[in-house]
Amino acid sequence: MTHRVPRFMRRRLRVTTALKLLLLALSACGGGPNLTDANVVHNEGLEPIPDAGAAPTTAVADAGGGGGGGSSAAASPSEIFPPDSPWNTRIDGEPVDPRSDAYIASMGADDPLVASWDAEGDGLPYVEVPGNQQKVPVSFWGFPDESDPGPYPIPWNAPIDVSPDHHVLVVDRANGWLYELFRGSRNADGSWEASNGARWNLRTNDRRPERWASADAAGMPIFPGLVRWDEVENGWIGHALRFAVNRSQAGFVWPASHAAGTCALGSDCPPMGLRVRLKKSVDISGFSARMQVILRALQEYGMFVADNSGGTSWWVAGAPDQRWSDQEDLTLGALQGRDFEVVQAGQIQTQ
Repeated sequence: MTHRVPRFMRRRLRVTTALKLLLLALSACGGGPNLTDANVVHNEGLEPIPDAGAAPTTAVADAGGGGGGGSSAAASPSEIFPPDSPWNTRIDGEPVDPRSDAYIASMGADDPLVASWDAEGDGLPYVEVPGNQQKVPVSFWGFPDESDPGPYPIPWNAPIDVSPDHHVLVVDRANGWLYELFRGSRNADGSWEASNGARWNLRTNDRRPERWASADAAGMPIFPGLVRWDEVENGWIGHALRFAVNRSQAGFVWPASHAAGTCALGSDCPPMGLRVRLKKSVDISGFSARMQVILRALQEYGMFVADNSGGTSWWVAGAPDQRWSDQEDLTLGALQGRDFEVVQAGQIQTQ
């Protein structure tokens, strides 16, 4: 399964060279935007989500929510996977993979880090639902044999990713489940259809069956790897992130379960599931406080190769929110691929 470059990725690739150079200069000298920048727009006046059985009269409220700790045996309903999940495990002390330099070169050592979310709706939206959210039928037309059957508790007005991938992400913390669709669409009767979909038990570390996709190319969940406004605003991201690369090989490493690459197995192209981290030696003090939260997570928890971009690499996934500032997010472009290193990976599995 190969995902196309979302609209917001194509749009941001057209940012002028002059603007990029200006932003890089501002970041390098610690002149990033002030956190009280007037361009930051706040979400206000949004109402609760209506049941799936009726057309919405208001917009979906900002979901928020973050990861957490606790044991897998007695996990809190608010947690996103147990503390020993690979998503929630720090890797800043793990050894560097022997092939790190080759992987980084393939992904683009000179390419900038990209925040693939904004205040206008670009990114990967999600919705959190109450434990009694009505479940609706879901049918799968692309990979039904690799999809978890419905029904899913998807609200009528669940936000849909504006890119051609049309991801739909639904978090049910009360019951401990995450539901994700790829190329999802709502039918007039409130049911949904999609190419494929996956259901994740948030209180276990269960993976997809080997060589099964999910709603993502790597066969991994999407939601736990998103940059989310509430976590950044609260000053802490305690989990790994996910990102897309220009190209990948026809193999995957744990914790991924699926490959979606065109490069030869064992080549310098990264396999799905490869984990990279921002080097400790990279000074992040010149970035704004919010951007430092993201960069600190990249140093301590890293990010997983989870998708193909069809363009350049280093597209870090995030959820849209009206309070983001594009001016602030774009300062992440001061960092390049060479500022990252690959965490030692396990055996590469063939698709």
